[in-house]
Amino acid sequence: MEAEEDVQSVLTQETHELADILGYQDDAVLSKLYKVMDSRARERLVRAASHRERILEMLGYFSTADPAMCRQFLQMVCMHCDMPMRLESRLMSVTGSVTSDPWPTLAREALSLCDPEEVIENNSHTLVDESIASQGWCVKRPRIDHVESYKAAVRRFLLQRWERVMQGVVKEVRLEEAWVSLRHRTHVRPRERADGALSPSELPQGDEEGTVEDRVTVHSLLGSEAQVTLLLGQAGSGKTLLMHCLGQKWTQDASPSFHLLILLEFRQLNLVARPLSLKELLFRFFLPPEGGEEECTAVLDFILENPEKICLIFDGYDEFHTKITHSGKLNSSFDPLCPLPMAELISGLCSRRILPGCTLLITCRPRDVTDLESSVDCIGELLGFNQRSVKEYAEQYFQDKGLNLKEKAVSHLLANHHLLTMCYLPALCHICCVCLDHIFSSGGSELLPQLPNTLTQVYLQILCAFLSRCPGSSTPLLQSHRAEVTLLGRLAMRGLEGSKIVFLSEEVPPDLVDFATKAGLLSQVDLTHEDGSKGQGYTFMHLTMQEFLGALHIMTSDDITEAQLRKKFNLKTRWTTKSNPKTVFTDSLHLYVCGLAAPACFSYLLQLVRGDGAVAWVKKRLALVRKLLRSLAMSTNLTGPKVVELCHCVQETQDAQLAREMVGSRPSFELRNITLNPVDLDALAFVVSSAGVGIGLDFGACSMELECLDILPSCQHIDFLIFRSRKYDDRFADKLSCILPRLPTLKRFEFICGNLTDVGAAKLARALESCPQITELNFSDNSLTDRGVREIADIFPKLPSLASVSLGKNGCSLESIYILLEKITSSPSIQGLYAEGMKDVSVLFVPSVDMKCSMDKTGLTVSLLNCRFTTDQMNRLCQLLVRCPGLSVLDLSGADIKDDTLKALTDSLQELNISKQIVLNEIPISVDGLMVLTSFLSVCPDVVQVDISLQDPVRVSILFAGGIEKQHPEMSKKLRLIGCALLPPHLDHLCENLTDCSALTLLDISNNSLGNKGLKKLLDLLPQLSNIQEINVSENAVSMEGVVLLADTLCSHRNMSEVNVRIQSEALRTSPDMEQDKKLSLTHSDIQPTDMTRLCRRLVQCPGLLKLDFSHGSLKDDAIENLLNILPKMTSLQLLNMSHVQMSTDGVLLLVRSLIDCQRVRAVELRPQGEAFIKFVNMKAEQATCRLTQYTLSSGDVEKLSGILEQCPHLSDLDLSSNLLRDEGVKSFVDSLPRLRIASSVNLNDNRLTQMGALYLVNTVMTCEKVAAVEVSLGTEERSVIRFEQDSDCGKTLSLRECHFGADHLQRLAEILTRCAAQLVKLRIRNNGLSVQVIEDLVKQLRCGHVQRYISIEEPWITAEAAVNLLSCCLNLNPNIHTIGVNNSTVHITLEECQNPTATSGGTSTDMSGSLSTVTISLVDCAVQGHHLVSLQTVFQRCVLLQELDLSYNSIGRVGAEFLCSVLPSLASLRKLSLETKETSEDVVLLLAEGLLQAKSIESLNLSGHMITDREAVALTRTLQNLPHLRTINLSLCYGWTPAGALELVRGLGRCLSLEGISLDSVQLDEESTVCLAQGLHAMTSLKRLNLNKKVTMVTGSPWVGATLVLLASLEGLRGMEELELDGMRISDNGVEELIKHLPTWSGLRKISLSGNCISDQAGERLVQALTTCTALEELNLSRNNLSLACAAKMGQVLPTLTHFRVLDLSENEIGTKGSVSISKALISMKYLTKIHLTSIGTSELAGLADSLAHCVCAEDVSFAWNDCGDDVAVKLAEVLPQCQKLRRLDLESNSISTIGAEALARSLHSCPSVEVIRLWRNFISTSDAQKLRQREKRLNFSST
Repeated sequence: MEAEEDVQSVLTQETHELADILGYQDDAVLSKLYKVMDSRARERLVRAASHRERILEMLGYFSTADPAMCRQFLQMVCMHCDMPMRLESRLMSVTGSVTSDPWPTLAREALSLCDPEEVIENNSHTLVDESIASQGWCVKRPRIDHVESYKAAVRRFLLQRWERVMQGVVKEVRLEEAWVSLRHRTHVRPRERADGALSPSELPQGDEEGTVEDRVTVHSLLGSEAQVTLLLGQAGSGKTLLMHCLGQKWTQDASPSFHLLILLEFRQLNLVARPLSLKELLFRFFLPPEGGEEECTAVLDFILENPEKICLIFDGYDEFHTKITHSGKLNSSFDPLCPLPMAELISGLCSRRILPGCTLLITCRPRDVTDLESSVDCIGELLGFNQRSVKEYAEQYFQDKGLNLKEKAVSHLLANHHLLTMCYLPALCHICCVCLDHIFSSGGSELLPQLPNTLTQVYLQILCAFLSRCPGSSTPLLQSHRAEVTLLGRLAMRGLEGSKIVFLSEEVPPDLVDFATKAGLLSQVDLTHEDGSKGQGYTFMHLTMQEFLGALHIMTSDDITEAQLRKKFNLKTRWTTKSNPKTVFTDSLHLYVCGLAAPACFSYLLQLVRGDGAVAWVKKRLALVRKLLRSLAMSTNLTGPKVVELCHCVQETQDAQLAREMVGSRPSFELRNITLNPVDLDALAFVVSSAGVGIGLDFGACSMELECLDILPSCQHIDFLIFRSRKYDDRFADKLSCILPRLPTLKRFEFICGNLTDVGAAKLARALESCPQITELNFSDNSLTDRGVREIADIFPKLPSLASVSLGKNGCSLESIYILLEKITSSPSIQGLYAEGMKDVSVLFVPSVDMKCSMDKTGLTVSLLNCRFTTDQMNRLCQLLVRCPGLSVLDLSGADIKDDTLKALTDSLQELNISKQIVLNEIPISVDGLMVLTSFLSVCPDVVQVDISLQDPVRVSILFAGGIEKQHPEMSKKLRLIGCALLPPHLDHLCENLTDCSALTLLDISNNSLGNKGLKKLLDLLPQLSNIQEINVSENAVSMEGVVLLADTLCSHRNMSEVNVRIQSEALRTSPDMEQDKKLSLTHSDIQPTDMTRLCRRLVQCPGLLKLDFSHGSLKDDAIENLLNILPKMTSLQLLNMSHVQMSTDGVLLLVRSLIDCQRVRAVELRPQGEAFIKFVNMKAEQATCRLTQYTLSSGDVEKLSGILEQCPHLSDLDLSSNLLRDEGVKSFVDSLPRLRIASSVNLNDNRLTQMGALYLVNTVMTCEKVAAVEVSLGTEERSVIRFEQDSDCGKTLSLRECHFGADHLQRLAEILTRCAAQLVKLRIRNNGLSVQVIEDLVKQLRCGHVQRYISIEEPWITAEAAVNLLSCCLNLNPNIHTIGVNNSTVHITLEECQNPTATSGGTSTDMSGSLSTVTISLVDCAVQGHHLVSLQTVFQRCVLLQELDLSYNSIGRVGAEFLCSVLPSLASLRKLSLETKETSEDVVLLLAEGLLQAKSIESLNLSGHMITDREAVALTRTLQNLPHLRTINLSLCYGWTPAGALELVRGLGRCLSLEGISLDSVQLDEESTVCLAQGLHAMTSLKRLNLNKKVTMVTGSPWVGATLVLLASLEGLRGMEELELDGMRISDNGVEELIKHLPTWSGLRKISLSGNCISDQAGERLVQALTTCTALEELNLSRNNLSLACAAKMGQVLPTLTHFRVLDLSENEIGTKGSVSISKALISMKYLTKIHLTSIGTSELAGLADSLAHCVCAEDVSFAWNDCGDDVAVKLAEVLPQCQKLRRLDLESNSISTIGAEALARSLHSCPSVEVIRLWRNFISTSDAQKLRQREKRLNFSST
């Protein structure tokens, strides 16, 4: 009986292992076993769900079957299946010997009853009836269990490694206390099981980041389910130790599901460069089998056949030299004996292509996981120590060091917050303990002032602690072991640069090995080389120590240059991308570099740096690090991870200034999707607290332990705190509730997108009661219900500063809205409740300090959008709203409201006491409902406006007056019922409602179906609507009959002012002003002749001024004729608008005839597309204008038009532009021109003329006496203008541009010029393609008569030698040339009748027969060179009367200078010589100085721009003193002298006492020369003009202030001063005061320019006051100073008194609005002003200035640029411009003018022929609009040039 019980119990105990073994057996073996069972049991197998369940069912069957059968079954299993020796021995011991017939009788009987055809199907197995094997099946083959042998060896090997690893470990490693934050990926692949089913843990759970996060222990990572797990941990978190601990636990059968556990280290695998097979990887670099190749093969076969029983651990992936290969690039087939690169081998394991089903665990630092993430099933992150763990570890460390030391060290560790947070990392905890041990053991004081403050300082202490183990001198440890530390630092740095953590023995000097291993800084490790041989290597005690020593090397070695340090210094990020290469090897190098830059580490660094300049060198290195940190601190584009790293760096430096700069450059710290530990929060707290200013912390999906929150109170200046993630739940809120009361500066708190329930909300609410500064709360997107909302609402009265609360996207119902409304009744600070469904719910408050003022202005707003209300719910809502004080706005838009629900609302309307508005948008309302709402205008006194539009989208609103306008006896009311499908019958009810509403001012019932009948009812209602101002009945099917009805009403109703009628659009406007102009607009209509007659006859009786608008319509000729017949009778008509009216040409001419038929017509302006009108005056018009443009007029049309115009005696201007007249039409017109009585001008622009048409126009000079000027241009901008003068004695002007006449045309032109030569005074010819011969003929032909004649000819070829030759020929051909010159490519000639010329030289007269009378010759900027002038030799000899010679801006050079010197003696009358230049020529001034000695008559000399050397300065000085008549000298922009040369030149000028004008613009003078100049100026009593603009000092580059005052003082006594220019001299108020002293004596002063100085507003005011004595002043320039209101106000008083004043420039002064008003008042009296520049004067309100320009009739140049002016200024300018008939340029660039303003300016240009350009660059005008405007009006400039 005992044996029977044993066999059944053994089978029960070993069931699961036997199930695993049987699960991999062949079908034949399983079939034999199944057949032993009876038929009923086999039927149950068929119903089993999976293969494994069938096996378990079979094992269960035999464990309860007959003991004999159970023994026989186990014997069969042992004979047919391979199994571990332990299991096989146990089974054989309980079954006994195997008999020849193992089947009992019962079994044979069961088999005999089976159906031979019975089949049981399950996946891949089929049970078939077959005979029992007759021989050999029960014979066990002999074998050796190599796998068990290898497993035992692995156990021993792992235990040995565990013992080595545990050496020096203080605390026992307990896997159950090592916690991991584990994230399961939702796309995790199911385990490859035979049944294909998913285990519960493999089912996707879902989360906001696609993962499921759990908190598990390290031990649970090796569960029974095969998966790829990635374990992350910082350096020092204990990953390697825990992996070895897992191996040790496996040896103790802690993970029985794994038959083998293989632990490999990447630091070892890095030594392998060649490809490896799986076999080599496992047996060469882990543990070679002891049984040779046979055991190796058996173990490998077992691994390949049973991968689910294998666990592989790879430690330290971050140390791997490369990234793994992407799974898509791997070969599909796998051979375990085929070598593969290491990266492909690891990738194959991760992707399950190699050993599918095995369990794989990989450890890595967090930043190097990007290439692994797609291959793993779950990612875990080690959580490190907590405070309890730190205390236990410290107590364990100091256990054997004495009770006193233990208690003191542990207490200090726990009391030091910074050290404690560092200890959350296990390795740092150990290091801190060693540090404290060293400090206490070295005799530190009780207070421990030297306790380290940073991680770097801790490592310095650790280094000293380790060095103290080695003998040394009495000097400081680092200095004593300087050589060894230097070598270790170099070795560490070399390893970091090569991503190497293991150093081969040959890489480390033996003496360094002895020292470092004795000190404990290096550890010895066993290595396996590629060939399998063993060796030794060395590693630093920890990677962090290697990094620290590397940082020490960087900071103390001169081998590391500053450039290399910059390259090595960069912030690490915790975010990496898959496209990036593997990140750098170091983690903390930059932290230690920053820490070593702290002042506390300075003395340590000095111990490691040799040389006399060590102190300076170290300080320079520290400054460089701080500079690099400062640039990062000021950067605003750092990601969250880098911000955290930067906080660590700043903390290491202990630099509060750096912290302030970091906080000051960003409003908040935004941290997203990273894991934060206490050390991170501690660094953050240091930065925030050290900065001393408020900042916000925004945590988004950041994983953090609750202990991290304990650090937040140490952040002393947190303004706002935001947590957003589903990770944050009630536990998080519970912890946070303990923290919030400890944040005194917190103003904003957000807990959003989380898992907060009512429980957590209640705790947070109670905590927030202790935060009185809170202004904003946000609990959106959580799991709150109505109860949670109530918890939060209960604290509203307890937070006096609260401004807003957001509660949207929670699980709330409408009850939450009622809860909040109840709070409104008891919380007067609530200003608004906003809800959109339940998606967005927010409450706004008025802080108690501002409550009374703000609530009086705004009131309470309740906005409940898109909510669903039943009638009961609406009643409850209204009951609550009645109790709400100060209800201002109620918005129920989009609500689901039925008719009865709406009625419940309207019934309560009068009780709600709403002060502003009810909004019911998107709510359909019936006609009956409309009438109810309409009745509120008369029923409810406070309802002032009802707006209802049932068009899509539906808009409904009711506006209330409240108490705002109660001071008025009656309130204005408005009603809009748009698109409400109203019919005439509905108007009866509407009129009843409106009868008692006398205050109605606007009625809009557009887009309904009223028709003429409904319109009649409305018009009948008008007498009862005494205050109505506008009625809109648009789109109501009103016909022309209705229009006539409206016209009758317009005439009869005294208050009706305007009727606007458009197709399906009608509107009425009324005005209580009886003198208001009346207007009838009938636009977009086709008015029939009979309708026109009816309409106009009604309007004849219209009182008051009338405007009639027919724009955008179409009129037949009969309709126009009917209009004209009645037009004279319409005496009140002021304007007839015909814009965009379609009519025939005959109709247009009929309208022109109105000039004759109606004497009140002042202007007719017609065009087919655009503005068109006829304007009238009250009396007979004295002058009239006619503009007929953009039509296509034939010759016949022109004849008809001329016939009409002949009858108009008072025509002033005629514009026929753009009518396609062509030559024939123009000829027809000019033929009739003598018969037309036109006073001013005819404009024929853009009529497609040819040269013949141009000649037709030119001929009018001869054919029409009153033609004064003809201007013709056939270029891109075709222009043809004829001007008339009443006085025929003024001469005639002819201007031809780009006409390109042929020979015949030129002949005809010559004939015309000959015939009108006596009257022609000006001839301008520009770019007409004239040859030199034609020009010569013209000059010869146009000899002077009795008047002066001016000729200007421009051609591009008139330059250089051609210019000189042309000038010479002209002088030879025409003796009457008085002046001649070429400027650029234009020749200018003045002809005067030649008298008997005589020349005076030396007091004697000379006969001038054969000489020329020319007095001025100039060749300016026309590319003339010196050798070109030689041909003028004879010309100059004949010009004995020449007084002025100008050769400026050419390149005459030395040759030209020599030529001048040769001719100057013959020019006895020469008074003025100008030789300005932009080029440098050697010795030119020297030659000229010598030649000028022969020109004693010179009075004015201009050498501007020349280079003058010291030698030339001396020569020029001598020459100037020998020119007795010299009055003016210009040396502006001259250069090239030294201070000595400048002094010599200035002294020479000082001796020229008769000088009247000096110009030294932008010259360089030093202090001595300036003083000398001042002395010279003081002596020049005749000086009238002085230009010292931008005089600079050589040494400093800016004027010497003292020298400026000396210069100003030297002007005393110069009573003849007329022009003074001192721009850019940096004149201050003292200089102005000096200048003011002289002004009373300068009565003849005409110009003063002080631009670009430093004149204050007060000094400017005094200066302007002093100018009152300068009665001749014409020009004042004070731009770019510091002037403001006071100066402008004084100008408003002074400038009108200066009767000669013409130019004013106040640009770039902050004049402001009030100052501009003063200037505008002054402009009214300044009728002679020609130029005013007010660029950037600090105000956009320049409409007043624009209006004042109307009085400046002489204005030519006006600038209002850069003032942000709007359309109001542009429109006002457009009104004024026609009055400024001389204006040439208007600058409005960089303002805020839109297309509207530009359109107005373009229209005004029709009346402004003198305007050349209006600049509109940088305004609010689109490119397309600018192009359109430019096409219409070329004078509008939208470019920057």
